Amino acid sequence: MINLSHISKSFGDTEVINDISFRVQAGERISLLGPGGCGKSTLLKLVLGLEEVDEGTIELFETEMTSANVKTRQDVLRRVGVAFQQGGLFDFMTVDENIRFAMDNMTEMSQAEMDEKIIYLLTKVKLPKTRTMFPYELSGGMKRRIGIARALATDPDVAIFDEPTSGLDPVTSTIILNMIGDMGDEKPNSSLIVSTSSVEVAIRFSSRVVLMREGKVTADDDWRKLIVEGDEWVRNFLGTRLIGIDINYAKELGLPKAFIDQHWS
Repeated sequence: MINLSHISKSFGDTEVINDISFRVQAGERISLLGPGGCGKSTLLKLVLGLEEVDEGTIELFETEMTSANVKTRQDVLRRVGVAFQQGGLFDFMTVDENIRFAMDNMTEMSQAEMDEKIIYLLTKVKLPKTRTMFPYELSGGMKRRIGIARALATDPDVAIFDEPTSGLDPVTSTIILNMIGDMGDEKPNSSLIVSTSSVEVAIRFSSRVVLMREGKVTADDDWRKLIVEGDEWVRNFLGTRLIGIDINYAKELGLPKAFIDQHWS
């Protein structure tokens, strides 16, 4: 679905992305994890064509995007759904119009099909009565859920969620993660990517974690392996955010026995 090969990007003298390479296969779920300012959002902007790469190539669905013409890029990006930080909704549009905008511009659905889809999506994100509301009438968590609905409204082959739970309480975060997973299950071959600075969100969303640090990919593997066998920085980044939680919750998260024995002995 996605193939990044030796991607680099600088803004002036500041190098933000440094020689990043990884692939995303059909049906895969991936957590793009790293501390704030490590380059996650910039990397997503490069994938989406919102910024131009300085070096390297980006392939989406086997189309080389860095050299493709505008029409080819647009056609390929119709297969990608995105939920931006804070929901990214248009303030001057109702919830209905926000979701319909994506389908109008990226699908061949009839108006009747769009109506049916909007009702279905709003029901799935448990906001069926918000159709005529404007974003300023919604809470932060509600905006994120509408953003998820819009990202998935076009039945994308790849869906990207940038910090979908940042600033939200644990209960709302859990609801949002479950919604992304459940709605992704309806299209098993679609690839889902969540970008987050939260270790707990990352490990709850997917087994595979692509861990970034200072513009580079410092680890890419199953988090259960990395938390025990990764280098010192990787182990500390993943582990220190989990040490001290309730032992039963640690087991529920699936933390490796070796890690639990070390810190809850």
